[in-house]
Amino acid sequence: MKNIISFLLALLFFATARAASDADFTIVKASKVTIEEDTITIVCEAYATITLVNDDHIPEYKGNQWHGMPAERVKVRTGNNAILIIKNGKKGPAGAWEGTLKLAKDLQDGKEVGRIGFYEPEMTIKGNVVTAVTGPGFLYPK
Repeated sequence: MKNIISFLLALLFFATARAASDADFTIVKASKVTIEEDTITIVCEAYATITLVNDDHIPEYKGNQWHGMPAERVKVRTGNNAILIIKNGKKGPAGAWEGTLKLAKDLQDGKEVGRIGFYEPEMTIKGNVVTAVTGPGFLYPK
């Protein structure tokens, strides 16, 4: 019973909060989903909002900010076969990773999910296209 309550609270948290993630990816079409204990690999086409920051805190800066640093948010699209690797970062509310695993299974079954929030991801860009992303993150319900 405790696990069910934790899972439901995590889903409620994710459904109501727009997480302040470094990169949000919305999957357009997934061609493959592989689920392991602490890693989910999704081969897909997606679009994303990525936050790019200057690593210097500038107190007098009045524009877009990310944790007090000047920031820009850019919208991009991935290639048709981008590889998005979600790692269990061991962070987040109780039940968050379990919720992510459930949503990954839904994605395997062809159902839509909301988005992936990545935190401090590593990205590979070839040409002008994001081809791979890996890092801690969570799947959020639609």
